[in-house]
Amino acid sequence: MKKSIYFTAKKKTGLALLFIVVIAPLAFLVACSDDDEFSTEGISEIAGTWTATSATFNGIDVIEEGGSVTLTIQNNGRFTFKIKRPGRDDMVFTGRLGFDEEWLAVEYDTYPGEYEYYDIEYDAHNLHIGANSEFDFDGDGTDEEVIFFLDMVR
Repeated sequence: MKKSIYFTAKKKTGLALLFIVVIAPLAFLVACSDDDEFSTEGISEIAGTWTATSATFNGIDVIEEGGSVTLTIQNNGRFTFKIKRPGRDDMVFTGRLGFDEEWLAVEYDTYPGEYEYYDIEYDAHNLHIGANSEFDFDGDGTDEEVIFFLDMVR
């Protein structure tokens, strides 16, 4: 039995349309998914509770003032960062951490989808973070740029 050229051409056109209408958009959606912008691989190396031995925010060392700074990091990248200063309300920040090459990528729960990138150095017992960020460090109700350096131990 002889196949019709018309049927073969129609079949090829149908397959091409199927690809264009169904498969290509699915591939585009997968390629453009909003998965993690950074990797949590390696976070387990810094997971745990860190306590600051020095914590300077815009030149003010919270530890020298009699305060404390702690950073608790879970294996999945979730974190809680606490700044306690005498005579002021405690500041508590939560979010998730990951690595973007050599940078520590930080996504705060208050600004989902926005990332800050911090300089980080660490070993098994010491953690150093240096960064520029924006939050209300002085308690006046207005966010300001804050340059901070943290030296922490586990």
